[in-house]
Amino acid sequence: MKRIYLIAQLALLGHTGLQAMETQNSIKQDQTKIMEMASAFILSRAIHTAAEIKIADFMVAGPQNITTLAQKSGLNQDALYRLLRLLASYGIFSHDQANNFTLTPLAQQLVSTDPHSLWAWVTYHNDINRWTAYGDMKYSLETGKPSFDHIFGKGYFDFLSDNPTQAKQFDEGMKNLSEGENAHITSSYDFTPYNTIMDIGGGKGGLITEVMLKDVGTVTHKGIIFDLPYVETSAQEYLKSMNLCDHINFVQSTGFFEIPRGADLYMLKRILHDWNDTDSITILKNCHDAMQTNSRLLIMETIVSQENVRDFSKDIDMAMMVLFGGKERTQTEWVHLLAQANLEIINIYTTSSLLSIIEVQKKQ
Repeated sequence: MKRIYLIAQLALLGHTGLQAMETQNSIKQDQTKIMEMASAFILSRAIHTAAEIKIADFMVAGPQNITTLAQKSGLNQDALYRLLRLLASYGIFSHDQANNFTLTPLAQQLVSTDPHSLWAWVTYHNDINRWTAYGDMKYSLETGKPSFDHIFGKGYFDFLSDNPTQAKQFDEGMKNLSEGENAHITSSYDFTPYNTIMDIGGGKGGLITEVMLKDVGTVTHKGIIFDLPYVETSAQEYLKSMNLCDHINFVQSTGFFEIPRGADLYMLKRILHDWNDTDSITILKNCHDAMQTNSRLLIMETIVSQENVRDFSKDIDMAMMVLFGGKERTQTEWVHLLAQANLEIINIYTTSSLLSIIEVQKKQ
């Protein structure tokens, strides 16, 4: 009996030991995962730096050895190798045993000479002022206000107005991101019923140009870009290059507090997420006042999932909080926000991009 009891005890200890080992391994895995996630800024910074030094451009012709890359770029070979080794481990570049590096589909997005890459968008996010604002996220959590304003003493767009170089980088970056989105928007919504279309905060005019030229390259609408004065020069240059100066007018804005009347369709693309609820309601009320009875308002924004699922718009939401004091919103939040401006949703159209199209009218 004693022998049987001892065997049972040993078996129990073995099982308990196995459980303890499994628990310890699980803890180690969790620790490793949270360490990697908490250090993700290193990968982010590496991507931005790779874009800044235009290292992907040297690989357009084919694989390049690290020695050649260092010579062509004028960078330290060992340091450059370690940067590319990190990026290659995430699928950004490929890396062989002879230390040759090659473009991958992800790395292609960092090629500055590729008009379809995200090089401009990535480089404009490499602004030291942005990094500084993210570093003081705690201030936003304590106050609900943007840390950018707290650090620099002015809002992000006021900062751009005072810094033409950064403003140009911002515009190029947004244009870079928007081009693909605009094609998805125009293929997801029928713009033909509208004669006069106003793009509020329309920047250079990429979206309204896409709308104008959608019908086999024939302009069938009158367009208006309503934006801040510093944008006008670049917008006029862009419209001239597209031969649309006779069809799209630029109207200077001093903010969103007086929106011109007379348009059949108003558009707000990636505008309201820059603003808190109070300011967004003010903008929406001004849209309401400008709209005719049958006018429509299109809001192109992300719609945050209300479920506990991975959703990149939740990341963007934190950026909006820190930089602008704005936010991304759920569908429920959009309904509530619009109701306070006496507006209501008619329909929501999904696109192949991150954005949805929220079609709005005056409350009936």
